[in-house]
Amino acid sequence: MNENKSTLDLTDSILRIMGIIGFFAAVISGFVFAGGNLITLIHIPEIIIVVGTIFFGLLCTHRKRFLSYLPKALLACLAKPSPDREYCQISDNAMRYAAFGGGMAVILSLISTMSNLADPEGVGLRVAAAMSGVVIAMLLSQGLFVYLRYSFSENGSK
Repeated sequence: MNENKSTLDLTDSILRIMGIIGFFAAVISGFVFAGGNLITLIHIPEIIIVVGTIFFGLLCTHRKRFLSYLPKALLACLAKPSPDREYCQISDNAMRYAAFGGGMAVILSLISTMSNLADPEGVGLRVAAAMSGVVIAMLLSQGLFVYLRYSFSENGSK
């Protein structure tokens, strides 16, 4: 475990920020250009399920180390962090919890939809809402936690 300070390199920091923002912007703008309405991706129940499973899953798995990871992960979006194998493991687990949360969001939303078929016109909207949980989970897993995993690895810190 290496507790060295993160190094701040302006060019590296700008590229990190551009990469993260660009990843999310490419997906979201592609959705909008395809005719999607951005607001249809935001469904509080699915967000709670996905973010909650990630946060509480990591909290029960890594406890205090997860709490120390949070500020380091935020800082890693701006500056090159020191390599840390345990932070790599936390990032790996976050990817897994995100996948689980996305799957649970879909399943639970579909159960809710199928148990209330009184409004047939609303079924399509509720199924679409269920799918938004997967989108959120994939964006967090691949757009944030893969990046953090690499940043905390020996290769990402070079």
